[in-house]
Amino acid sequence: MRHRYSINLLVYFLIGAITSYAQFLPTSEYNLSVNAYGTNSPAIPFWYYANQYNVIPKNASSFIARAALGNTKGDSVKYSWREIRLLYGLDGAFIAQQNSNKFKLVESFAGIKYGPIELFYGRRLETMGLLGDTLLSSGSYSWSGNAQPFPKIQLSVPNYVELPFFRGLFSIKGSFAHGWLDTLAVAYGPRTNAVKAYFHQKTLFIKMGRPNWKINLIGGFNHLAQWGGEDQIWPNGLPPKEAWWAVVVGKPWQDSRVGNHLGTLDLGLVWKLANNKSLTFFRQNIFDDGSLYSFLNIKDGLQGITFNNRNTPNYAQTFTLEKVNFEWMNTTSQGGNVFDFQQQIFGRDNYFNHYVYSEGWSYKGEMIGTPFIPKQSDIISSFPPIKNAQTLNNRIQMLHLGASGWIDEWKWLVKASFSNNLGTYDYPFSSARQQFSSLLQIQKELPWLQGIDWTTSIAIDAGTLYEPSMGIQLGLRKRGFF
Repeated sequence: MRHRYSINLLVYFLIGAITSYAQFLPTSEYNLSVNAYGTNSPAIPFWYYANQYNVIPKNASSFIARAALGNTKGDSVKYSWREIRLLYGLDGAFIAQQNSNKFKLVESFAGIKYGPIELFYGRRLETMGLLGDTLLSSGSYSWSGNAQPFPKIQLSVPNYVELPFFRGLFSIKGSFAHGWLDTLAVAYGPRTNAVKAYFHQKTLFIKMGRPNWKINLIGGFNHLAQWGGEDQIWPNGLPPKEAWWAVVVGKPWQDSRVGNHLGTLDLGLVWKLANNKSLTFFRQNIFDDGSLYSFLNIKDGLQGITFNNRNTPNYAQTFTLEKVNFEWMNTTSQGGNVFDFQQQIFGRDNYFNHYVYSEGWSYKGEMIGTPFIPKQSDIISSFPPIKNAQTLNNRIQMLHLGASGWIDEWKWLVKASFSNNLGTYDYPFSSARQQFSSLLQIQKELPWLQGIDWTTSIAIDAGTLYEPSMGIQLGLRKRGFF
């Protein structure tokens, strides 16, 4: 663990150096907020905690004071090959509940940006996958922002850059990263406790269409993997360096992939309408254990349509519609109910569970991917626990609507989701469980408090998957630049 502490000290040193030499920095932004959450149930409603980086406690009411400082927003698209810029981000939350108080460092990273290329180390708030709008979305399938970020070192081109010689016809972006997942529980072979685990990530997206075209096409992939302990789990197993290379290139070992691999192949279309409006169509095709390669699970995926009105709100109008996002997701196929290695039929993918790493696709107990595949302890306690399975419910059908806009000077946001839940292939529910979750939020700037925003919201859970609950949130937020 010594190298981890040394790297963390380096991050704090870099942040200190960065804030001391502001001439290397784009404009920095601060964000201060206080929020109180109350509920009539032992658990708060789904849309208060989902995709919140594991900041908001799920169990009962809480008070959260949060402070963030960073310099990567508002300047990320612009770049120059003639300069190097330093990047940093800090985000901490004090969380108070009736019987506990704690501080959580949500984000802490430092890095550099040269031209369009970024290199950073640390914990960074991110999502992955092609979406129409990250705020109104139900969450990207493989990486939704549901779990706390884990430390990683990442080299990336985070925004589209035009390829030379094509006169703006093709643009690309992508990333390559190595991360540290602390330890993962193992329930396979001679080892049944835990091993040091790591994370691999690579993404690549291509956009076709010049900036002045009405339609742009997008295609790409997100390849993510957990791995580690291969030299401990199996006799004569792979040394770490060989295991890492096998994970990166997808090289099989003993007739199987090394690690837990998953991700999406994404397709999208952006249609630019008149008056600064647009429609985005997208599809995330799920891959897990090779089913997509043979099109066995082609029915599974997240798809959606997003309307975006980029015009500045006109307060003279009573009602302004800013964005509408509609999504639907299916994960019931999973390649079918048959897994036969001899016949090369790879069904029963068992999304977010894994036969070696019993914690599945999670970090510190929270799912990394879509929150609509919940961990066992999130659902109604009448369901019996299953050993060595992170989720009891990964076969779902989901509809989701998100929208935002203005009524006079009040900004509003709505989320509403309905899911039909079937359990897993190994442990199906005796009957389908339906769930409805919704959120209504309003926000207004208070000029007499020097630009502080006031926010309130109400959220409801109704159905047979989660405990029925109703909650309310009250908050104040102050943002600024320096």
